[in-house]
Amino acid sequence: MTTSPRNLSDRDRVLEATDLVALVGEHVALKPRGREHLGLCPFHDDRTPSMAVVTHKGNAFYKCFSCGAAGNAIDFVMNFHKMDFIEALKHLAGRVGMELQGSRDQGPRDPATSREALRKAMDAANRFYRKCLADERLGEPARRHIAGRELPAEAVEAFQLGASPDGWDHLVKHVDRLVSHAATGGDRMHRESFEALGLVRPGQRGPIDGFRGRLMFPIHDELGHTIAFGARALKEGDEPKYLNSPESPLFSKSRTLYALHQARRAIIESKHAIVVEGYIDALALHAHGITNVVATLGTSLTKDHARTLQRMAERITLVFDPDAAGEKAADRAVETFLAVPIDVRIAKLPDGLDADELLVREGGRAAFDAAIESGEDALAWMVRRFRADLRDAASMSGRQQRLQALLQKLGELGFRSIDPLRRRFVLNALSEMVQVPVDTLLASVPGPRPVAAAVGTAPVSQETAAPAEPAGPRHRARHMAERNFLAMVLALEDRQGARVSLEDTGPLPLAEAFGESHFDHPDHRTLWTLLAARLESGKSFHVQDVVADTDLPTIKLLAGELWETGSRRLVSADAMQSLQSAATDLDRQLRHGAEQPPPRGKALDQTTLVALVERRRREGHRPGAIARAVRSDARNATAGLPSADNH
Repeated sequence: MTTSPRNLSDRDRVLEATDLVALVGEHVALKPRGREHLGLCPFHDDRTPSMAVVTHKGNAFYKCFSCGAAGNAIDFVMNFHKMDFIEALKHLAGRVGMELQGSRDQGPRDPATSREALRKAMDAANRFYRKCLADERLGEPARRHIAGRELPAEAVEAFQLGASPDGWDHLVKHVDRLVSHAATGGDRMHRESFEALGLVRPGQRGPIDGFRGRLMFPIHDELGHTIAFGARALKEGDEPKYLNSPESPLFSKSRTLYALHQARRAIIESKHAIVVEGYIDALALHAHGITNVVATLGTSLTKDHARTLQRMAERITLVFDPDAAGEKAADRAVETFLAVPIDVRIAKLPDGLDADELLVREGGRAAFDAAIESGEDALAWMVRRFRADLRDAASMSGRQQRLQALLQKLGELGFRSIDPLRRRFVLNALSEMVQVPVDTLLASVPGPRPVAAAVGTAPVSQETAAPAEPAGPRHRARHMAERNFLAMVLALEDRQGARVSLEDTGPLPLAEAFGESHFDHPDHRTLWTLLAARLESGKSFHVQDVVADTDLPTIKLLAGELWETGSRRLVSADAMQSLQSAATDLDRQLRHGAEQPPPRGKALDQTTLVALVERRRREGHRPGAIARAVRSDARNATAGLPSADNH
């Protein structure tokens, strides 16, 4: 890492040191496209790659042309991992080995339930459970179970397995010691943090351990942080057999996959993800060198799971138990993945074995690989299962009801929006089974219903909602003139030294040539405010710096789009000439392009002009801002309009 001689803030230092392609590429499969990298956007249900990562010419930002997500490395970490600014900054600093000089004040908050406190509690519990597993007496039942499943010691260590002792308050006493130590100067801990995570809970005679007498499987997020536990009962009759941590600010069961932090790189590199049902299966497969494997957390696959895997892989193989429950789980998984444009297959292991049982047999690895390669296409699976269901119908009416129920479900799952070839395959198979023409079947599949505002959905704020496009040819011309000028300024490399001449002036610095009031579109006005502040600082900057100056998603996206537009135009054009042309066009629109041109007033006398300057000097704090504002006041005054006060 190179150290910049400039006096940069922590934020700017972190952004400068972060490789954005590498950062995004840890979570999304990216492919080079020209000077950019393209991948599926992780912030919406993306079907075709719509997110671009730009890093050339010193810029570093991402933008999604579909949902509007945009920003820099800090924005990506905050939005993807649901972190606040300080957490994201610390994470990125640690990632590049940088020590932060200061931090932004986040205001008052409950120290016991902050994400940082919750993470500390999770880490402390993880260390405690691992220590208990190694304890000769407390860990004996868990070690006996591990030996019975023939799990190698290396896998137990890599996945940080632990044990919760059989008793009421082993962890409670440990937490009390931690809290007491913190009170005397140690790393601060709070019992409330453990309670918020379900690790400690109230009992009839006081607090008790949330997990007791179980083999503990730490569940991690994609960054490798412990966010929850899966706990397997060790005593016969102890129900439920598997128990998960409750939902918390750190953990959402419907969005989390076990072992994803271990499997992520292998999935992206192989473009193939294998999904199994249990912790032990996933752990055993990793131990045998099959590392592109994740597991569900005792629940059905959800759309969030599907989106997570889709952005990393091109092919997904689902491995389910070969019993009735496993087949129903496969049915639900196929439904979840139906509208996702990805190759999904269902694999059955031989002899009704689980993955960990198969792998310890002679030739088990070869048998597992063969089962994966011969997996049945998800749509073929669905059609085959429907054929069996149809055979069970005793009457024509029963067959019709089953067909109507299937078509209704297909419509609800977005069948009309899937790839036409995949859709035709299903319809042809159904048509052959029920002797109904394909066109009739398709017409019977309901289309998507109009999307209404969900109950509890936060209203779109005026700040983030995109303003309506201007109406009328002259307003559109003004709109395009503003965009063209902003695009040229963003794409120009030597912005600080640039000068433009307007109709009644000689060469002026960009920050003095135009003011905020000269931009009619609210987003353009906001973006120019950011650009003008950067220009007046006298320091060079990149688009990523402008993106970092705003929290508004629409402005982040606009900056990226206009920078790309300007960059394309400047490839085969003279930069300064293009900038001057854009400035001239914008100035002309300001003077003559209004739908109803304002009447011209008489020229301002010297006394009035001096008064305007003095008033703006008292209000302004930047020389360029004063000059801009005075020219704006003067133009309005000569036209008989009130002055534009932007301070």
